[in-house]
Amino acid sequence: MPNSAHLHLILNHFPIIGTAFVILAAGYGVITNNDSIKKFSMVMLVLIGLITIPVFISGGNAEGVVKGLEGISEDQIDAHEDFARVSMIAMEITAGISLIGLFLFRGPKNVPVWYGIILLVLLIAVNLMMIYTGHLGGRISHLELMNKH
Repeated sequence: MPNSAHLHLILNHFPIIGTAFVILAAGYGVITNNDSIKKFSMVMLVLIGLITIPVFISGGNAEGVVKGLEGISEDQIDAHEDFARVSMIAMEITAGISLIGLFLFRGPKNVPVWYGIILLVLLIAVNLMMIYTGHLGGRISHLELMNKH
């Protein structure tokens, strides 16, 4: 049976990889002004926003599993946790903006290109934040990431 650390390691890929895929879909939707693709991207973003919550919660539980183990730095855990909190908030704000857009532009209403561009810019920023959060998390137990070459 997987423990909290295993669960966190499995789930943490969804916000990183998921937002990367949504960036591609949203970018295509904006470039082609395809309303169906823009709305699909917005739905996917809301779902990724939802899965980010258990990712963050499982991280707190995973901390209890690894804290105190040999080679595990509490400073690395704290840096990861602090940036993860900021990244999660950014993700939830972006997902919230997407949810508002789904409500405002429901049915036959088209998603304006400017709205799609705003979400795309936010998504890129959030994806970069999630990638860095993952990097900080990897440094907790992957000593090869500590090499400063």
